[in-house]
Amino acid sequence: MRGRFLARRPWLLLGALWALGGCGAGMFLHVTRVDLGDRLRLYLGGGGNSAVWLQGREALVVDVKMADFARRLKRAVETDLGRRVRRVVLTHVHGDHSGGLGVFPDVGAVLVHPRTRERLQAADRDGKLRAVPFVDVENEVRLVLGGREVRVLHFGPAHTDGDLVVYFPEEKVLVAGDLLLDGYEPYADTANGGDLLGFRRALDSLMKLDFEKAVPGHGEVVDRARAGRSRDYLAALEAAVRAQVAKGKTEDQAVAEVTLPEFPLKPLPLASSREKNVRAMYRSLEEAVRKAAP
Repeated sequence: MRGRFLARRPWLLLGALWALGGCGAGMFLHVTRVDLGDRLRLYLGGGGNSAVWLQGREALVVDVKMADFARRLKRAVETDLGRRVRRVVLTHVHGDHSGGLGVFPDVGAVLVHPRTRERLQAADRDGKLRAVPFVDVENEVRLVLGGREVRVLHFGPAHTDGDLVVYFPEEKVLVAGDLLLDGYEPYADTANGGDLLGFRRALDSLMKLDFEKAVPGHGEVVDRARAGRSRDYLAALEAAVRAQVAKGKTEDQAVAEVTLPEFPLKPLPLASSREKNVRAMYRSLEEAVRKAAP
């Protein structure tokens, strides 16, 4: 899972292009620590955002970053916080969130959705992951760490088909991975099972949780209202495209008609844009109609 393994993962290139072209190199490349309460430490940037939950002399890490940023994260947990990384949760397969897994060889459990595990293992041509103690999370796992509950949940195919979120009920904090990309067009990675219609459904479920702060996959912590804008956008997109489909409009006609200027979101280079998401929603709705037909 080191240099050669990471080099095979095109998401790393995509992440770099995003950093330079849309999200900003500063946010992607630099790491900022944010403390939320007495147990939760966030390390924002350096690839995907990471969260560290403190339990006695141990820690749970949500998303392990990539390459040297993963090594820096490990040093921060072990040296600065004085904890041993006992558990890891991967929110999804993309390398900017999962690529540093090999930096944590002594971890006791790595919680992943089965589809994420399968994809990581399929890409592991050098056998670096054979000894990783994966624990599959198909729907929900509830942990009690240091006397407080931590919930790991899957809401169905969305950004990928293996997305997990981590919810800290007492703190009312949600770590959402790339289900939330504040200010940017959402990205359903169809090559890894993502689905834009499922994305809207996943955000519906996400917003049912009682949280006050959400940690997106990249960028700054957002409040509940701002997180809800992502769900509102996808709901509006679905409704607008569904109306086009009902009128018998073609995909190209839907692209021309559906603009939603009330949601001024930035594109992700090579990944998502307004046009791409209109097209993705159109195709998802067409597929849903085909499956429902007798």
